[in-house]
Amino acid sequence: EPRGSRWILPVLMWEPHMSLWESTLFGSDQGYKVWFRRGINSHNPCGSGWINMVGEMIMINVGLNDQVLAISSEDRAVYFRQGVTSSELSGKTWRAITVPRDGDRSHSSASASSLQSAGIYFCGEVRAQSAVSDVESERGSTDGATGLVTSSSPESLVDAPTDQPVETPKPRIPKVTSDSFISELVSDREPAKTSREETPPAVLEEEPLAVEEDLKDPCAGVAIPPQDPQWCNVDLEEAQIQQTGLVLDSVDTCSLSSVATYTLAMEDPYGADERPLWAWVSGGGCNVDSHSQLNWFNSMNASSLVQSVQSMSLSVSPAQTAAWRKQIFEQLSERTKREMDNFRHYEQAIEQSVWVKKGTMQWWRDWKPYKWIDVHFALEQFSGAEGNKDGILFIYYNFYEEKKYLHAFVNDVTILVPVLNDSKHSFAIYTPERTKQRWPIRLSAATELEMQDWLALLSVSCCDSRGIQGPPSKQAAWSITCKGDIFVSEPSPSLEAMPYPTPCDQMFWRQVGGHLRIVECNSVGIVWGIGYDHTAWVHTGGYGGGFFQGLASSTDNIYTQSDSKSVYIYENQRWNPVTGYTNRGLPTDRYMWSDSSGLHECTKTNMKPPSPQWTWMSDWSVDYSVSGGADRDGWQYAADFPASYHGHKTLKDFVRRRRWARKCKLTTTGPWQEVPPISLSDVTILPCAAQISVDVVPLWAISNKGDVLCRLGVSTLTPAGSSWLHVGTDQPFKSISIGAGSQVWAIAKDGSAFYRGSVSAESPAGDSWYHIPSRPNRS
Repeated sequence: EPRGSRWILPVLMWEPHMSLWESTLFGSDQGYKVWFRRGINSHNPCGSGWINMVGEMIMINVGLNDQVLAISSEDRAVYFRQGVTSSELSGKTWRAITVPRDGDRSHSSASASSLQSAGIYFCGEVRAQSAVSDVESERGSTDGATGLVTSSSPESLVDAPTDQPVETPKPRIPKVTSDSFISELVSDREPAKTSREETPPAVLEEEPLAVEEDLKDPCAGVAIPPQDPQWCNVDLEEAQIQQTGLVLDSVDTCSLSSVATYTLAMEDPYGADERPLWAWVSGGGCNVDSHSQLNWFNSMNASSLVQSVQSMSLSVSPAQTAAWRKQIFEQLSERTKREMDNFRHYEQAIEQSVWVKKGTMQWWRDWKPYKWIDVHFALEQFSGAEGNKDGILFIYYNFYEEKKYLHAFVNDVTILVPVLNDSKHSFAIYTPERTKQRWPIRLSAATELEMQDWLALLSVSCCDSRGIQGPPSKQAAWSITCKGDIFVSEPSPSLEAMPYPTPCDQMFWRQVGGHLRIVECNSVGIVWGIGYDHTAWVHTGGYGGGFFQGLASSTDNIYTQSDSKSVYIYENQRWNPVTGYTNRGLPTDRYMWSDSSGLHECTKTNMKPPSPQWTWMSDWSVDYSVSGGADRDGWQYAADFPASYHGHKTLKDFVRRRRWARKCKLTTTGPWQEVPPISLSDVTILPCAAQISVDVVPLWAISNKGDVLCRLGVSTLTPAGSSWLHVGTDQPFKSISIGAGSQVWAIAKDGSAFYRGSVSAESPAGDSWYHIPSRPNRS
């Protein structure tokens, strides 16, 4: 049904224009605002709503592939809606099109060929009289042209006789929504006379001219009575006009078809600074691929651009450029001095920024009744007067239906320690005052990931408030917690200042990724560590790792680190004269399955890894490597709980126990690299002074079997060294230390002390051990 059935107005009558394709509807209202109708489809032809677009247009046309052309109300230029696709019908932005005119010699041939290849032609100024022949009019009306753009110039472009004054009409935007648009366009200009004195042909009555009542015949100057507006045959092909005068020998020259096919000027009717003011655009036959690259938007070709640049560069000499730069600099300096002197007594303005992060957590209330309560946690960070950052921690809680809060300044926080167990993902916040009181602020997050996010954010805020960034310095102090977390502290000038050195509870410690049992360092930046599985690690010079991401961690020198350890539980039994050793003890006895203290019940089924970061890697097994020895079943005997245990049963032994072990593994990341292949139990590094340069740094270690080792090739460039040198001993050692002057001291497993003599740079391993006798017992 091409005529449809009925009209439906979604909102109101639009003016000046509205255009629709398959599923794209653009319109402009009386204020020339552009609106896009969304949601138009076969099931919902009315759409779902209007969307206000950027720009003000007097004319909008939607062509093939939902491509949109429009004319701006501000500069009367032709614009193309770029980015219109099937998935985004509203497009992205308006792009002005460089519209060539007939006789315009400035636009490049490449631009014109691109426009013609796309199937669109832009025509010039509409003239008051057609100079095209009858044959050309018929050819222009029958060829399948694809687009029309009409311009309404404020100046008359027809050469009038000198004896008749030409009145310059005022520019007026034509009402493009009218069916007789071309008639109104022509009515803006005073009709001109032809340059030839021949008798104009008669106008056929069956083709009346669709113009207003005050419009005169441009051919004969005779007024034509008004007729009903008729549809006109618009010539959409670029005009081909000859330079010579043509004789109008057809009576259809001034017909309705001729109104739409007025010839376009071949000579350049515009001045150097003038451009046409477009009033109508039609792209109904312009087939533009939404993904094609269009070059309609070039304002000039490459050759003209190069010529203009060359002309500018040749017109100014280097001496003139230098003088001009000097003059501009002197003027700017004088202006700056003049403006700044008048405002020196004002306080300098400082840009400050404040941001807040909030969350819900649980807080351990450290007074009776001791319990976890739900709180709101907030971190507010701001920039100080000198550009440094600071922040405040807030904990909001309810106490007997009364709202209260705790707060702590970020600059007062000394350390953030993860407190992981099998039930809570918690961490503790220490300040100097709370360290003395042993009452840290303990918070618990819902998940481990949330806890790590808060820890990373708080750590970065604490570092920003103290101006600490990047990797640890060479003089930094390193430490390890009882759970293997690694911390580093940057020394301050007042750390050892006399007579008032900085108290140790005021030192700030930041966490570094990784997991270790022992750490050793010196003042030239060499740091070694040993894991719980006796693996040796060396610091790579990076920072971060673990749960630190982004700016809180270095991008290189971060490696995967693994560690493992054993979890122990004890099976306890008491002697019964009837049944022997049994799992039933006295009411005052410890749990039959417990930890080493016997105060906590620990069974094989309910025992979990130390924290969610650890995973089991073996099953439970009897551990025979216990202090005091064990029998073939792993039992240790004693007179009662607790007492000293031994590996054989006597008549006075009424209780026994045996230890069960299970291994677990942790995998994390940090600035640590493994030093294979020997497992170590202790390590020591020469404490070098910062101002002393040492080529090779002495490093000694004890293997897991008790052997004494000396590491060769350790330096600031190669902190991992090159190889191990075995130092002979007559018994296994368990601890070693090196002091100033390369003095090496060690302790054997039996507790005796030894000193290594003749250790030097030439002889890094020394020559012999000297036994140091212990102090005699005094009775």
